Amino acid sequence: MIKYIKASLILLTLTLLFSSCEKKQEIVEKKDLVKSVYVTFPKINKDNEKRMFNAIASSNNQIKLSFKVQGNLNYFKLKNGDEVKKGDLLASLDSKPYELKVSQVRYAHTEAKAALQNAKNTYDRTKKLYINQNASVSDIDKARANYNASKAKVNNVSKELEYVKLQLSYTKLYAPISGYISSKFVSENENIAVGTPIVLISDKLVDEVTIHLPESYINKVKVGQEVKVTFTSIDNEIFEGNISEISKFISANSKTYLVIVKLKKSSAKIKSGMSADVSFLVLNDKKEEVFKVPSNSVLNDNKGYYVYILRKENNKYFIKRKNISIGKLFDDGFEVFSGLKKDDLVLKAGMSQVFENMEVVIGNKKELGL
Repeated sequence: MIKYIKASLILLTLTLLFSSCEKKQEIVEKKDLVKSVYVTFPKINKDNEKRMFNAIASSNNQIKLSFKVQGNLNYFKLKNGDEVKKGDLLASLDSKPYELKVSQVRYAHTEAKAALQNAKNTYDRTKKLYINQNASVSDIDKARANYNASKAKVNNVSKELEYVKLQLSYTKLYAPISGYISSKFVSENENIAVGTPIVLISDKLVDEVTIHLPESYINKVKVGQEVKVTFTSIDNEIFEGNISEISKFISANSKTYLVIVKLKKSSAKIKSGMSADVSFLVLNDKKEEVFKVPSNSVLNDNKGYYVYILRKENNKYFIKRKNISIGKLFDDGFEVFSGLKKDDLVLKAGMSQVFENMEVVIGNKKELGL
């Protein structure tokens, strides 16, 4: 009997032991099924941050020239970068058709003047005859009408002669200012229509750079703000300037605003069209904090931009979506203007392997000090 009791106790102990092991194994296996993820806290952006934008150098006086008449471009020897002086001949059209027109109108003008002289003589004779009662009222009226018509014709042909001479003069294009050739738009021997751009001439003094700012930054700069300008082709020189103009209208093509920076001091090394970098502080005019998150944390769908964060419930972490509004992309991530708090745990890897309300564990707790 005692032996039977001992055997039963041993069997019961073994059963409890195996049952306990199975439960522990089940807990371990269940824990292994919960995905481990890596998270980060959003970084707080400073109120004022240095930004750099690409720019193009331009002179304070640029003129795009074109012909006021059409024709064949038979003289255009300029090259980009050529220096020109005010009054220099830049280009010319074939003037023969206009010279012919001037010749024709001049001949018509000569004929009209001769006809006017004859009409005047006739009118003078008729007046004398009328005074001596040798001409009727209708005779003198006819002579006067012919004389007045001849005067009107001479006047009209004179104006036409002035016009065709002016057109002839328009076949030559002269430099209105001294400067440099910034751009050529046509080539010699092309047929040119009225108003076709021929050349862009820039003042010798290049003291401006133009920037195209995106919508997210246009209200963070102001007229008069100081900037630093560097040129890629000018080593070891920094030029100071101020924002002189900010466009109030967005470009339909680039969706940016034009900003002009005036240099405090220019240099002969600066040429129109040179690439430049403009750096300045942009002001954060928002009341809420601006954060940065890793670029791969930011996702996008038809509802907009969002990130996955972890929400703690009963000592467990679950995946939650948070919609955000973003700004510019930097080397260390996207600006986030709204949607996040500084203590949010933002998923920084494996976003494609998780889903809303999925239970996870944090794999880098020690790194975050959690």
